[in-house]
Amino acid sequence: RMTPVVRTPEGQLLQDSTEIIDYMEARFPEPSVYPSAPAQRLAALLLEAYVHDWVRIPAMYYRWGFPEHNHDYLIREFGRMYEPTASIEDQAALGDSSSAWTRERLPSLGVTSRTIPEFEVWTERLLGWLDGHFSRHDYLLGARPCTADFTLMGPFYGHLYRDPYSHGLLKRLAPHVIRWVERMNSAPEAGGNYLPEDEVPNSVLPILRHAFEEYVPVAYDTVGRVSAWIEQSPGEPIPRFLGRQRFTIGSVTENRTVWTCIQYMIQRPLKLYQSANKVDKAAMDRLLSDIGPNCNLDFVVSRPVKRENYKLVAAP
Repeated sequence: RMTPVVRTPEGQLLQDSTEIIDYMEARFPEPSVYPSAPAQRLAALLLEAYVHDWVRIPAMYYRWGFPEHNHDYLIREFGRMYEPTASIEDQAALGDSSSAWTRERLPSLGVTSRTIPEFEVWTERLLGWLDGHFSRHDYLLGARPCTADFTLMGPFYGHLYRDPYSHGLLKRLAPHVIRWVERMNSAPEAGGNYLPEDEVPNSVLPILRHAFEEYVPVAYDTVGRVSAWIEQSPGEPIPRFLGRQRFTIGSVTENRTVWTCIQYMIQRPLKLYQSANKVDKAAMDRLLSDIGPNCNLDFVVSRPVKRENYKLVAAP
């Protein structure tokens, strides 16, 4: 079972948030969720990739790491999702069994007794960055949500906002993030736009800085592993998981599973940057300079991937 899935009026089935958004962008191009200005577009794709992998870690940890607060609520919600017409008792039993696979995924994301304190510290820093940002801006890049806002809604609305323990954390540390979630779930006001003159707010830079410090090295390592697998297994669908890799969170280095979907996300900002014309690349380079040193987007993806029949495969 995979979520989300969209069925179009013509009967086409779409699975995966990015694929769904890109389909809708092609079908309904205005208003776009991709900024047209180069630095903002790069920021949106970098944030999208970072959130897709790194921010889901605290979402999963805070969901399953506090069973005394969350367990009864979660098994009811899982049961209600799978069998909305069943009795409350049957929903609870089904929810308990059907949620086991996701509860058991924490170690695959690198959540261990050694990393938990570091993930908690980083999550509170992230909430502080986002709360400060949303106290001044309606969305990540101005008065219109971009693709990164929708990606951020996955872990925030789906997990942190709705689960009892983490909702209390948001109320205590990030009330402006709560208001952003509720704004995202409301009908948009007409006329909103991204910030003028290709501005990427300074309040977003700490998040991007952290992405380059801890997420990007993992993403590049993943691309290397996926490329090696494609060379050894040409024509085969790429497995969802591919061995183990080292990563660092705060002061701790630990092992986690290689999630191959990371390549699908990181190759998007890499392609944008590496294929940009001289003027656009100069704007992107100014953004990278503002983020900090060693923000390298020259990493070459030797074997790009694409989604085909709901699986990752090597692109031609």
